[in-house]
Amino acid sequence: MNIKQLQFAVHVAETHSFSRAAELCFATQPTLSNAISQLEDELGGRLFNRTTRRVDLTPFGEYMLPRFKDVLLSLDELSKAAESFHNPTHKILRIGFSPLVDMQRLDHVLAPFRQANPDITIFFKECFIDELAERLNRGQIDVQILPTTTESEREHACLFYRDSLHYLPAADDNQATNHLSFKITDLPATPIILTGGGCGLNAALSTLLKSQGVELHAYAGQALTYQVIEDWVSLGIGAGILPKAKISPDHMANFPLFIDKDEPACFSFEWSWQSENTESAHIQSFIDYIRTTVPALVSGQAETGSQQSVG
Repeated sequence: MNIKQLQFAVHVAETHSFSRAAELCFATQPTLSNAISQLEDELGGRLFNRTTRRVDLTPFGEYMLPRFKDVLLSLDELSKAAESFHNPTHKILRIGFSPLVDMQRLDHVLAPFRQANPDITIFFKECFIDELAERLNRGQIDVQILPTTTESEREHACLFYRDSLHYLPAADDNQATNHLSFKITDLPATPIILTGGGCGLNAALSTLLKSQGVELHAYAGQALTYQVIEDWVSLGIGAGILPKAKISPDHMANFPLFIDKDEPACFSFEWSWQSENTESAHIQSFIDYIRTTVPALVSGQAETGSQQSVG
């Protein structure tokens, strides 16, 4: 396995085309195809489904793609770290987050900080919850973003945003079409499809339902991605509950979830950090930014959202 293979795989995933990926990588198509085949052999599974018109990731490919990107990003970070050592005016900020985090919202609130601090390079690391904690403890990330649960007792933390939850009824649930929304206490008995748990979805959902006296009836299987949850819902295998930001635009059968008539069910996401990681002035500056400026930016986004009520 080598870096070039990972770069090829990422470009194929992004372009959905072997020929276009080869052009972007300045390689011949046979060279790229052979490299992908070798990578699949080494990893023990197919990464792509190939047709005459389009190339799409397999479930295994969707699972591995973030890890490919993480390796490539780590290489870039390595070179930037060396540059930072030799040139102290060059600063690095590393932000780790759960796959549940709304990337569009994150990018929106970071835009003013980037503009005001062009000398700071920001690196993203999407990780599972356990890995985030390890990276933060080892000083491999400076700040993390993750959903809050009853176990969330972090000394240095502040609220980032709340994302409304939507119920995705199983395809064979004909009664769902009679609703405009659902209350948590009135959900159908259909089992809820969950992930493996690493992203924080399962724990956050269990915490929320438990707080309302509702038991989480989980489907026996586990989905690798949120897209798989949608696919299984469409097949009638079970139902799903996802943050609005993680539902595909073309998945029309989803209904706002409410705790009470005027109280939407939401996941809360928070920033957290360790005090020893904020010794650098630019990191402390960012902490000040997320405490003072980000809440106003998030509030502005929330005010532009549509108002919904239970029905």
